[in-house]
Amino acid sequence: MGLFNRWFGKEKARVKTRAKKAAQSHPKAAKAASKVKEKAEHAHERASHAKAAVVTAAHQQALTLHMLTHIPSHHPREDDPHYHLFEQAKERLKRQGLWKCVIDDELCDGQPELHHTHVEFSQINQVDPKAVEKHLGLHFETDEDFQEWVESPGNLEVLCVNHHRAHYGIHVIPGPLWEAVRYHKKGTKAAAEFLSNDEAKALADKSKD
Repeated sequence: MGLFNRWFGKEKARVKTRAKKAAQSHPKAAKAASKVKEKAEHAHERASHAKAAVVTAAHQQALTLHMLTHIPSHHPREDDPHYHLFEQAKERLKRQGLWKCVIDDELCDGQPELHHTHVEFSQINQVDPKAVEKHLGLHFETDEDFQEWVESPGNLEVLCVNHHRAHYGIHVIPGPLWEAVRYHKKGTKAAAEFLSNDEAKALADKSKD
C-alpha cells in the first residue's frame, strides 16, 4: 500500500469516527434525520403504488380520416404485361389449398382476394426499387425483375373482402391499427373498424340518445 493510500485510509476512518460521535452527541438531530429518511421512503413507495394503479379505462374513440392519395397514370390491370403472373399466383394458391384469408378468424367475411402486400400496383411508378431491395433484402437485376416481383407471391397475400377493403380492411384502416386487427385476440374487439358515412351518422345519433 502506498503512502497516499495509507494516508487516505486513515483520513477516511477519522471522518467516519467524527460523524459517529456527532450523531451520538446530537441524538435529536440523528433522530430527525432518520424520520425524514423514513418519510421519503414511504412517499416513494406510495407514489410507486399509485403509478401502478393508474389504468386507462376501455373506451371507443371516433376518428374522421381525410386522405389525399396520389395515384400516377398507369395502364389498366388487364393491359399490364405482368398481369398474367398475378392470375398464375392466384391459381397456384387455389391448387395448393391456400385460397383463404391468411388472418382466418371470426372477423373474416366475403370471398378471398389477392392483396399487394408491400407495393400496390397503382403505385408501381412511384416506388423506388432500390428502397424495396434495401427494406426487404431483395435484389432486382432490371426494372423488369421489379415489375414481375410486384405481381409475384412475394408481394401478394390472400385476404377476405372484410380484411381487404371492407369493415376491417387494410385499405381503409390506418396501418398501426390494422396490424393490431391482423393479430387481434379471439373474443376481443378489433382495434379499429371502418364505418361508412351513414354508419358513422347512425352511431353519432345513437350516442345522443
